[in-house]
Amino acid sequence: MRFLLLFALFFSSLYAGIFEDYKDFARLMKYERNYETAKALKEKKLLFVLYVKDGCPFCSRLEEEVLTDRHVRAYIDKHFVPTIINEYDKGYPKFLYSSFAPISYIIYPKTDKVLKRIVGYMEVDQYLWQF
Repeated sequence: MRFLLLFALFFSSLYAGIFEDYKDFARLMKYERNYETAKALKEKKLLFVLYVKDGCPFCSRLEEEVLTDRHVRAYIDKHFVPTIINEYDKGYPKFLYSSFAPISYIIYPKTDKVLKRIVGYMEVDQYLWQF
């Protein structure tokens, strides 16, 4: 019985979050947190905006399992200015608000036109295929 308890504790500790919250993710992954700043840094790139909510398990999984993948990270860094916003942040356009999360947006910065909207969590290969 003790073995099963220790095994369960060990297994649950493996899935403990890598990042404390989306701010920690943004800092470590070098994502902008301000939509307007991201637009100013456009560097002739499109914007990649990740919309997340506090306490959202699928948001955390997307951050920890997919967006940290070296292939996904390299693709996003090469083609986009990565930005992350939380539902409680201020100063982001209301067209990005959603009642569910996570949502990944690809946005043309000059006009704020949403070119692509990727809803929810998916595995790395499926996520890359969306681009």
